[in-house]
Amino acid sequence: MNNGVKSRQIDFYYISSNFSDILLKLGEKLMGRDYKTLVLLDKYKDLNDIDRFLWVKEKSSFLPHKLINEEIFEKDKIVLSQNSEIPDYLEKKFDTLIISPEKSIKSFKLFKRFLVFCYKGSYQNFDSYKIRLESLGFTVNGFEEFNAFKWKSL
Repeated sequence: MNNGVKSRQIDFYYISSNFSDILLKLGEKLMGRDYKTLVLLDKYKDLNDIDRFLWVKEKSSFLPHKLINEEIFEKDKIVLSQNSEIPDYLEKKFDTLIISPEKSIKSFKLFKRFLVFCYKGSYQNFDSYKIRLESLGFTVNGFEEFNAFKWKSL
């Protein structure tokens, strides 16, 4: 029974490209679609590296974002964090959660859409994840990068 509620979606991406490069391209698309996104990274060093990368990678532009420990305003669309715990005050402010390849989470809650990134070769359990998550009411998709930024469905 749907009751007019859109199901939550989990997309698994098995990548060979650098996650930072993918995040930059994806962030630009998400900003254009007005999504509010939280990005979970594994380590504090990863957080700092990606923070710096998103500000200076493109010579003619940058991807505006905030770090989790900064004051977050309504207009902020992308927030980076290395914490697994999502602060209560952010719980309802963001609709998309991006999980970096090295990061793992214990449950899929709070967000409408999840983008889970893994490096190629780690998708042997995709079918079992898909079955289990679909039984919980999620829409689950899998994509493998076959060329840089080119995807095929699993």
